Amino acid sequence: MNGIIWLASYPKSGNTWLRIFIENLFRNTTAPAPINEINIVRYGDGMRSLYEQVAGRPLALMTDAEIHQLRKPAQEFLATRRETMLVKTHNALQVHEGAPLIYLEYVAGVVYLLRNPFDLVVSFADHYRLSHDDAINAISSPFNRTVTSEQAVFQILTSWSDHYRSWFAVEGLSPLLLRYEDMIANPMKSFDRFMRFLGVPRNPERLRRAIRNSDFREAKRQEKRSGFKERSHAKQEFFRAGKVGGYRDILTEQQIGRIVDAHGEMLLKQGYIARDGRPKV
Repeated sequence: MNGIIWLASYPKSGNTWLRIFIENLFRNTTAPAPINEINIVRYGDGMRSLYEQVAGRPLALMTDAEIHQLRKPAQEFLATRRETMLVKTHNALQVHEGAPLIYLEYVAGVVYLLRNPFDLVVSFADHYRLSHDDAINAISSPFNRTVTSEQAVFQILTSWSDHYRSWFAVEGLSPLLLRYEDMIANPMKSFDRFMRFLGVPRNPERLRRAIRNSDFREAKRQEKRSGFKERSHAKQEFFRAGKVGGYRDILTEQQIGRIVDAHGEMLLKQGYIARDGRPKV
């Protein structure tokens, strides 16, 4: 079946890690795949070059409204390739200014990556060069979005909770949920679920090799040696800590409480907090 399998997530939820795993899984080589040569999932719906290819001209003089109208032809282009395309997105699944961000007629499947917002907000702040308080405000705002830049077109993020809800509220759409924390704690189980979702024949040795070759420490070593072309800023460290619970050494109790206040219902539903509001991660 042709179409797009979306790798959907809020920013800093493990999307890049999953894409590196996919590269190593399909290359199936002894040596780790270079992180700057991710070719299996080579498209994201924020890629400026994709829209320029569809438009047939540079985007420099185009408004965001004009760029937004290119989403449908861009997704049609991806969906009508000879093979099913795995494509990254940080967009919420909703309508923006009268037109969808994601066109359901081109969807072949969805993998949704979820990460607890306590750790996420620390990475989010570093990535977008925000204070932790401003990052907490951003991931709690229904109006959170990125801006069009020289590398990417704008994406509509909404809040952390609303982003998840948008992808799981569509009748007939059943995303595969991968939790970042489970990917860390039990990568064999998590990535095996992903392989079965894709229909890849079960092969434990191939799976172990792909997990080993896409290990966070390996990605960090490669970035230190060769850089990473997906950095937002040249001096930025893209692969930072990657561990679960690191926020406890960084965020204040007040900041943690603000996240709980903003996302309590979703945090409880996903098992990230106890009923008394205390974090469980």
